[in-house]
Amino acid sequence: MNILVVDDSTEIRLIIKHYLTKFDHNVDLAVDGGEAWEKITKNEYQVIISDWKMPIMNGLELCKKVRKAKFKNYIYFILLTGMSGKQNILDSIKAGVDDFASKPIDSDELKIRLMSAQRVLNLEDILEKKNIALAKINDQLSTDLRNATNTQISLLPSNLNTNKFNTAWYYKPAVFVGGDTFNYFSPSPEFLVFYKIDISGHGISAAMLSMSLQSTLGLKRALYGGPITRESSYDLPRVFAENLNKMILENTADHYLTMIFGIVDIKLNQMHYVQAGHPHPMSYNKEKDQLTEIDVDGFPIGLIENAEYETKHIDYSPGDKFIVYSDGINEVDSALTNKKLESNTLYEHFNAIRDLSPTKMIDKIENTWLIKDQLENLPDDISILIFEFK
Repeated sequence: MNILVVDDSTEIRLIIKHYLTKFDHNVDLAVDGGEAWEKITKNEYQVIISDWKMPIMNGLELCKKVRKAKFKNYIYFILLTGMSGKQNILDSIKAGVDDFASKPIDSDELKIRLMSAQRVLNLEDILEKKNIALAKINDQLSTDLRNATNTQISLLPSNLNTNKFNTAWYYKPAVFVGGDTFNYFSPSPEFLVFYKIDISGHGISAAMLSMSLQSTLGLKRALYGGPITRESSYDLPRVFAENLNKMILENTADHYLTMIFGIVDIKLNQMHYVQAGHPHPMSYNKEKDQLTEIDVDGFPIGLIENAEYETKHIDYSPGDKFIVYSDGINEVDSALTNKKLESNTLYEHFNAIRDLSPTKMIDKIENTWLIKDQLENLPDDISILIFEFK
């Protein structure tokens, strides 16, 4: 090992150097803490053996300076002292001293101290290599998760802006990927099918189930009980929820989900939907200029065998809106009021922007409701989906 010996006594420096050379170590010498510090900044040492009482900079001061500098390699610090007492030992340990050697120097004692130093340094070296390997793995994992985030977002639907509908949405996972998802699509010109899902928990496991459902729910015709027709659409949300509940219970024991699933009958200006444990949706009536929270409940999907669900119905007119959101929004504070966005506070926030277009509503939510700092450490995923009927 490369060892620096620091002592203002020439005799002690030479004695220690003699022992260390005999033990096959490389030795450098310094007469005080000041000279030692100059050498430490220019050379790489594994061990420093330093006297306590020295002019210019004593051993404790030198040790504190070494620890504060945080060199890339750990330096094992042995303090030479004839001093005793609990307070002296405590002060030394607080300063960062690793071990002690008594004066006068004994060859066997010094050899034992260096064996301990070598063992600690070997462990530090192993730990450092493992930390480097973990850092590389972490960097790769972060890259993969960012790519997964982009993939998950790419699966979300584009905003609609047609002569029938306007839509807009906001999505922010608690971590890189989240358990919230939603989609809407037209199986025929007469219908728009939509769903909004929140998988229990968050993180990779929830996100994998979320992405799986996102890519398959529109294709699993068995969940719909057959083709979507005007006759079947009236009760199809109930059928869908019960079939999905059965499928989730058969295929996973790790997660359940909350959901709002609906079918919009474009010709009749009607919406048929089912609520399965999801937060209560909100409906805006343009003619009355009134926002209403729809008090409707249902069991979460994947918790109770043979759970029964009920289809709800809404007649809509041009300019009306339908708002669905995950419960993650309830766990953050509003930047406007510093209150949790839950219950009456959330309703008041939506009510204040009820007459805006979906796109402008989302802009208000993202840029005036939500505090940027807290969005970096969300306790749960946030997703909001807004429909405007034209």
